[in-house]
Amino acid sequence: MNKKNFLNRSLIAIIYSSIFLICLFYNSTSFSILGIIITVLVIREFSRICNLSIAKSILGIFIYFILIYLSEYISNFIFILIGISILTNIYLLFNLIMNKSFRFKKIPSLLLLLFHITLSLFFLFQLPILNNSYDPIYILFLLIIVWTSDSAGYFFGIKFGKRKLMKSISPKKTIEGLIASLFFSMIISLIFGYIIEYKNLIEIVVIGIFISVLGSIGDLIESKFKRQSGVKDSGNLLKSHGGLYDRLDSLIFTAPFIYLLYFLNILKF
Repeated sequence: MNKKNFLNRSLIAIIYSSIFLICLFYNSTSFSILGIIITVLVIREFSRICNLSIAKSILGIFIYFILIYLSEYISNFIFILIGISILTNIYLLFNLIMNKSFRFKKIPSLLLLLFHITLSLFFLFQLPILNNSYDPIYILFLLIIVWTSDSAGYFFGIKFGKRKLMKSISPKKTIEGLIASLFFSMIISLIFGYIIEYKNLIEIVVIGIFISVLGSIGDLIESKFKRQSGVKDSGNLLKSHGGLYDRLDSLIFTAPFIYLLYFLNILKF
């Protein structure tokens, strides 16, 4: 990786993460607006990958707005929504492991749009208001782990990577990069837990590693989506980083699992 490309990627990453964090810590309204903007853009990028019509994109966006509007009233159905989202992600993981095609037919692609993209984004941007009060820490932990492990995996993979993780899906992903992701997620989890005085440091480290693993899976799944569709990036909004979906694939896959951990009080801040 040349110096110019490194500086370009670093600058875009700083701008992107800064916007995310500023909206997160400013107030709940700014973060909700960010969630709407990101959801609309990611849905359009995913629709482009799967060759879905504008009408189906609008349906995905409409469902997101319905979920946001009804978020205060769907507590009795939240387990159903979490179940649908997690089962969809497990289905994608199974297809990834078995090296099966995702078969981008119209109805399956629409279901992936609704159950994988729309629902996962809903859970992602609902994380700070899990307890009916706005608290950025509930998503901050997830962001820090995913961003750190993604960066470590990328840079260590480029520098030291020799053994391909899943060459047919993502030639640049390496086993060395994955090990770096897991190691740094462990370290950052430990530091984060120590700073906030988390009651069980071993528990938060295990969850941090779990997040890193899920994030890597989400990255590979999106790579498979793109490879099947014959596109390099989900978009060009972030220049050398590709599209927003390229940046959010790990968070999208991980969000419903972490939401469930919070909901069941397994992870408590």
